[in-house]
Amino acid sequence: MTRLASILVLLLAVPAVAQDRPADLRLGADMFRAGASVEIAGEGIDDAFAAGERVGLAGPIEGNAHLAGRRVNSDAEIGGDLYAAGADVTVSAPVAGDATLAGYDVNVNAPVGEDLRAGGANIRLDADVTGTALLAGESVEIYGVIGGDTVIAAKRIDFGPGARIDGRLVLYGEDADEMNVPESVVPADRIERRDIEERLEAGFEERRPGPVAMIGGFVIGVLVLAALATLAATIFPRGMERLRGIVGERPLRTFWIGFLTLSALIGATVLLILTLVGIFVAPAILVLAVLLGFIGFLVAVYVVGRAIWSHFGGLPPDTFPEHAIGATIGAVAVSLLALVPFLGWLGIMVLALTGLGGLTVAAFRPELRTNH
Repeated sequence: MTRLASILVLLLAVPAVAQDRPADLRLGADMFRAGASVEIAGEGIDDAFAAGERVGLAGPIEGNAHLAGRRVNSDAEIGGDLYAAGADVTVSAPVAGDATLAGYDVNVNAPVGEDLRAGGANIRLDADVTGTALLAGESVEIYGVIGGDTVIAAKRIDFGPGARIDGRLVLYGEDADEMNVPESVVPADRIERRDIEERLEAGFEERRPGPVAMIGGFVIGVLVLAALATLAATIFPRGMERLRGIVGERPLRTFWIGFLTLSALIGATVLLILTLVGIFVAPAILVLAVLLGFIGFLVAVYVVGRAIWSHFGGLPPDTFPEHAIGATIGAVAVSLLALVPFLGWLGIMVLALTGLGGLTVAAFRPELRTNH
């Protein structure tokens, strides 16, 4: 409980430093900064991470820049890639690598050395892009030159007098055939028009699997699951047996602890995002939650297989083939459970949380007491 209390104190302290005065962290050549108004500048900065109400890049960055805020302005040269998200996103200085942008209004006023990916309500490109471009928005305006292939999904497209696309153009839209593309921008023989609704319907038809594919997918899934569970049991035989004992002794308790563990991790992710400073740590915690949930699921697969194996008189596994048999039995049983409509998904979730609870009990030995 002391570890949990320490984490809670840190989470509650983070918003205090993120309000008025920007919070800085320099880790080697990387700069992390968050606050109401944030500006990144300085010498020798490799990668930059910034989040706030207003975010600006005022000094050159040798590596990559990661910017998030309501208003984001990239006003200095970037030697690597740019990742920016906000309500208003403006790129006013060259980007040597790729630029990945998302916002309501996205304006690119400086050249992009490699590829451009932008999504928003209004996108305006006033500079040249050396590589490919992927643009998706309500309105897309192009006034520069795009050197590679281009994909545009939009309701309205406008091209300026200097606009040109040197590669192939793929247009997505509700009325893609009606969109006007001047010959000076790209010749008609290099334009492919695709209606979004028709492509979606065709995609659903193409992805509908047949009986052979469904059976093959089921068998492959069982084999992969059995292989992973066998590998875990072979590398950590004592640990897996201990987890089996913990889960088998009090399954309802371990399920409840697993539920609390996952809830705490997801809740911590939400809190970190709200603090702005912790927005860069939140994805790592989310990945950790998914990873722990999957490991808990593998534990549950092994426990189920061992229970069935013991029920029919099997001895505790001691060799690799015995571990493989138990894991395969569990993988088949769990995969069959997953085929049951609705209830199967709930069963899989219960198993994963129970296995996660076993991991939590083994690692931290939490105690749940009740007062009578």
